[in-house]
Amino acid sequence: MELRQLRYFVAIVDSGSLSRAASLVHIVQPALSQQMTQLEDELGVQLLQRSVKGVTPTDAGLALYRHAQHIIKLASETRNVVRATASEINGRVKLGLPSSIAMVLVGPLIAALEERFPHVSLEIHESPSAYLAAQLINERVDLSVLVDDTVMPGIEVTPLVDEYLYFVQPRKAALLRCGKAVSLQALASVPLMLTTHATTLRRIVDKAFAEAGVQPLIRGEASSIQTVLSMVAQGSAGTVVPHSALAWHAAAQWLRQTVIEPRLVRGASLAHSRLNPLSPATACVRAVVRDVAEQLVHSRQWDGARMSAPAKG
Repeated sequence: MELRQLRYFVAIVDSGSLSRAASLVHIVQPALSQQMTQLEDELGVQLLQRSVKGVTPTDAGLALYRHAQHIIKLASETRNVVRATASEINGRVKLGLPSSIAMVLVGPLIAALEERFPHVSLEIHESPSAYLAAQLINERVDLSVLVDDTVMPGIEVTPLVDEYLYFVQPRKAALLRCGKAVSLQALASVPLMLTTHATTLRRIVDKAFAEAGVQPLIRGEASSIQTVLSMVAQGSAGTVVPHSALAWHAAAQWLRQTVIEPRLVRGASLAHSRLNPLSPATACVRAVVRDVAEQLVHSRQWDGARMSAPAKG
């Protein structure tokens, strides 16, 4: 029996589906099924019941599920206990960030960590928002900032910030005359460059247009917000992005942003895997991320953002 098999098993029970679990742990479904067959053969009992409605644990499977969670937690805590014996908090922490939020957060975060926890080393992993949750489950990162509906089973989330979305267009060759705000209806005739459907930002934008009864004119798409902004700076289209995407972007000086009314909001949360308890170093990074975000919001360096209200319940 291997620890990874127990992690796979817990992911299956949490998600109730082999296909969703395979996506969570980043292996193909046939390989995941083979691992579960080997686990059942080794234990000599049936652990999972498969039906058209999904996958559920048997009584034996439920007992293993509870025990596996304990084993996984102990395995993770072994590393934490060793680290905690050091006289100073130290270690490497892998932090996952969407590229837009990384632009505004990373510089101040590294400076704050150097001042408060100089022996903690930060490893930044920028990734499309849709992949960040899976990286937590697979332990490719220790901590992550997730946006909106990327939350998955087995992940603990704490609301961080809410970001307003803006209409962005070329500054010198404006596609639309805007006042202090612009409506989605007014954007109907404007050619748009948007992120691809795989991104959470695109899902927010598509949903807002659909609810407003507006059919947007899509000129092109890109998986990276930074690439989208570079395309918009060329002058033939506008886009919809959070303000953080403009922070330190090379084309920002050639772009103009206008808030959209009614407000479109992208929520961001701090997240970690429930199966991988926070190390002392990771807990410190988590606290500093929130402190830095709050400082940036209150000083208006993170323009168009507000601290999220605490989660209910």
